[in-house]
Amino acid sequence: MTLTGQDPALLRRLNAAAVLRALHGAEELTLTQIVKMTSVSRATVEDVLAGLPGLVEEVVPPPGGPRAVGRPAKRYRFRAEAGHVVGLDIGPHKVLAVTADLKGTIVDTRRSAVTPATDPAARIAAAKAVVRRSLRSAGVSSVRALGVGTTGVVDPAVGKVVLSDRLPAWTGMDLRSALDGLAGGPVLVGNDTNLAAVAERWRGAAAGTDDVLCILVGRSIAAGLLIGGKLHQGRNGAAGEIGVMRAFGWYTALDRFLAYAGHDPDREGSARSAAERVFEAVRQGDEEAATIVRAFAQDLAKGIGAAVLTVDPELVVVGGGMSGAGELLAAPLRAALSEICLFPVRVEASTLGTESVALGAVRLALDHVEDELFGVRA
Repeated sequence: MTLTGQDPALLRRLNAAAVLRALHGAEELTLTQIVKMTSVSRATVEDVLAGLPGLVEEVVPPPGGPRAVGRPAKRYRFRAEAGHVVGLDIGPHKVLAVTADLKGTIVDTRRSAVTPATDPAARIAAAKAVVRRSLRSAGVSSVRALGVGTTGVVDPAVGKVVLSDRLPAWTGMDLRSALDGLAGGPVLVGNDTNLAAVAERWRGAAAGTDDVLCILVGRSIAAGLLIGGKLHQGRNGAAGEIGVMRAFGWYTALDRFLAYAGHDPDREGSARSAAERVFEAVRQGDEEAATIVRAFAQDLAKGIGAAVLTVDPELVVVGGGMSGAGELLAAPLRAALSEICLFPVRVEASTLGTESVALGAVRLALDHVEDELFGVRA
């Protein structure tokens, strides 16, 4: 971009964005450090800082602390507490709201149970209630953005669920309209597994990794794909919806979990509690339970292996309700994939567990806010 004498307003915005970005990426900085990092003149930096009283503040040395020789350098910090975002996970079995400040520090988490049979209106009402509870608990009246992750194929441009295999009545739900005005900021919507992948790369098992296949494993399975650090969603937003391919057989393997535990497959939470019982039995050396887990890993590997052979990722992250099994599931899956794939692929259990979708929604909201703070448009 070429700046001329006719662009003073744009130049001011560029300078302000550069200063904010520098402060946002550090705990605190001196005036000299800001000048060096932004290549903006000292006088201009001082003017910018004076014009950002809500987002930036001077750091006052603690009373009684050591006194520097000579005139102390002024230090400034970005006020992360000056605004907040909410990440909301609306799933078949729960709604989960996470409130965070402008640096992503979590200040409150609230959840509520729902079921696959909960009708759309009641699911939306539960989502609204859990967001309001989180905001009250955090002492926040409004947020700069609300990120939402939900099951199904999502059109993020309009915030609508295009198709939902797990919750057929959820198909067509306009979440942007349904949640508009709830927390004061814009409503941004994404697929749950995609946002889980974003969260794992942000602060989970995939940190620092660009090509990632994130699998949410529970009563169903879905995949989120990052290529070059960016989400790949496909033409219709349906990339990774491998859970519709029931011929791969993981439903049969889950039935083995239920049969071992003696649980009713129609009872709420049966699949998860049965899996927990099986994995605990594996820890105790039960060979029958170990055989069930190996069979489950073999079934998972059919779908995951096809995806790995297609995109050749650096890492497969296993998340969702079964991520708590850790290496008990990751190890046999790694072994099963080694028999299918041309090259070894890393397999790690999620470090974020069942909060990955909500954290990805937080990241979605923060991306929007940071674009507003640091982005400059002519």
